[in-house]
Amino acid sequence: MQQIKSAMQLHQIIEAIRPLRTEDGLPKEYEINYLLTDSRQLGAYPEQTLFFALHTDKNDGANYIPDLYIKGVRAFVVTEEQYKVQGTKHDAQWIIVADVLRALQDLAAYKRSLYHCPVIAITGSNGKTIVKEWLYQLLKDDYQITRSPKSYNSQIGVPLSVWQMNEQTQLAIFEAGISQPGEMERLERIIRPTIGVITYIGAEHGENFPSLEAKRAEKMLLFKHCPIVIEDPTHQNVRTCAAVMRVLGYDEETIAQRILHQTHETVMQISLTALLNNVRYFRSLLKPTTKLTCMVKAFAYGAGSVEVSKALQQSGLVDYLAVAVADEGLELRRAGVNLPIIIMDPEVAALDLILENNLQPNIYSFQSLENIIAAAENKGLENYPIHIKIDSGMHRLGFYREEIPALVARLNGQKAVRVLSVFSHFAGSDESQFDDFTRQQAEYFNDCAETLKVGLGYPIMKHICNSAGIERFPQYQYDMCRLGIGLYGISFAGAHLQNVCTLRTTILSLKTVAAGETIGYGRHTTLTGPRQIAVIPIGYADGFDRRFSNYGGEVIIRGQRCPIVGNVCMDQAMVDVTGTDAQVGDAVEIFGDRLPIEELSDKLGTIPYEILTSVSRRVQRVYFYE
Repeated sequence: MQQIKSAMQLHQIIEAIRPLRTEDGLPKEYEINYLLTDSRQLGAYPEQTLFFALHTDKNDGANYIPDLYIKGVRAFVVTEEQYKVQGTKHDAQWIIVADVLRALQDLAAYKRSLYHCPVIAITGSNGKTIVKEWLYQLLKDDYQITRSPKSYNSQIGVPLSVWQMNEQTQLAIFEAGISQPGEMERLERIIRPTIGVITYIGAEHGENFPSLEAKRAEKMLLFKHCPIVIEDPTHQNVRTCAAVMRVLGYDEETIAQRILHQTHETVMQISLTALLNNVRYFRSLLKPTTKLTCMVKAFAYGAGSVEVSKALQQSGLVDYLAVAVADEGLELRRAGVNLPIIIMDPEVAALDLILENNLQPNIYSFQSLENIIAAAENKGLENYPIHIKIDSGMHRLGFYREEIPALVARLNGQKAVRVLSVFSHFAGSDESQFDDFTRQQAEYFNDCAETLKVGLGYPIMKHICNSAGIERFPQYQYDMCRLGIGLYGISFAGAHLQNVCTLRTTILSLKTVAAGETIGYGRHTTLTGPRQIAVIPIGYADGFDRRFSNYGGEVIIRGQRCPIVGNVCMDQAMVDVTGTDAQVGDAVEIFGDRLPIEELSDKLGTIPYEILTSVSRRVQRVYFYE
């Protein structure tokens, strides 16, 4: 989990945690601004960071203390056993406790006790993050709000969220999720909500509860000291948000205006849970030794490269990331992503940027090789990692087989760069009619890769499989595979992957239009009878393709398919909702679970990639875990 800034002096922290003892290497007035539970998320201020060495069934946080110390961290919360192994740095502050997780929670509970503003706690099986973000949008103009980052709702996420509270906080909104009995009481004493919100409670994450009733009873423990609890029996998020606003004293007119404005926004919802489950599926097809690169270029295929990359990094399922250009890699580095990042299309002008940010370029020609060698030598670098591209039949970028001897000679004649991997691209691994060609590509690539490896005299990784290759050609896994569109639920082998991206909007207005009238620019739709026409605030500037005009596409409203009529405009489109009982403000699904993205791409004669990457950046992205 990412570092979250707040501030507290060391003596206050020690008082809150009440450790078994301390080994003092810092003054009591020393200020701590950041809490850290995942060493991979260390930020730019290690000297202001307190590391909690959490111990789990899979790992021990104490193993990362030496590296964190080298990077500048000087304050650690550990058990006695962890201290005996790691507590040799006498200029560091050691806070020795019986239970590191409990210490983190005790600190957060103390922090919460310092502030007396309204605190909203949200629990349920799904909808928590959406309600939290809606409330934030509805209330942010009136309150300085502290809220859970993303879906931080766990035994670790909640205390990190509450840690953010400070003197400027006027309202706090926190999520709380559980997976087994006994967890909610620990979260309740941390959050101490004054307003409770319950979203839909279903069977999700219920494997540790004997019944749905038992699961609900556990969740309700969050509100045992809470004076106000809100639960809409229809489980409509809009109604829930309106009820919270009433409790906070808003009049009905203000509530209606703000909700109307909020719900008219076009939003792409990205399920990070579904994305990681898809990664696990592809991981299950790989040998344990096979590494995995995830493609997050083009704004992570429209899903948002920073949030997707952070989720992948935190999951521990991914070994490398890959982007197209250096600017994309720089954005990830600035966001705290420290996984190795391959730059597939490095530009000459960006080589210094690549080297300064520890990005790894793809080398596809002798000229690109000379450019990176010169740039690395200019900075006095040796053995800088690069990746060699082989043209095995795609005929875009890459070296041919006959060029390998000269490539080996040049690489062996310098010390500035070192080959980390050699790779190529399948041209048609997703289509069975090209299977013979795919096999020819693999054989050609393998021959080139082995020649390169022998010539260099040191081990290098080989990779050629994309999403379709992982599913259809497991014999070509080699040392690594690259996962792209499969992340988002597209399978080329008929696997039931999870939908990740849902594009939604709402009905902006409704009107009855008489028979014989035309709809929209160009008057291309003439009504044969009176029809109920809805206007939705999405157009081709948002990525809603103009080819869906005039009955070329459909949307889902109230569970029914409704055709697009008239030409799709820049910012709006018109929908025939006759017979649906549609109302202003109703949700409209552009693509998602009920309208698969493959259906849209098939209608346009294109591929799902284009649909996803066409969604404009002006469309708000909302991320959630469930």
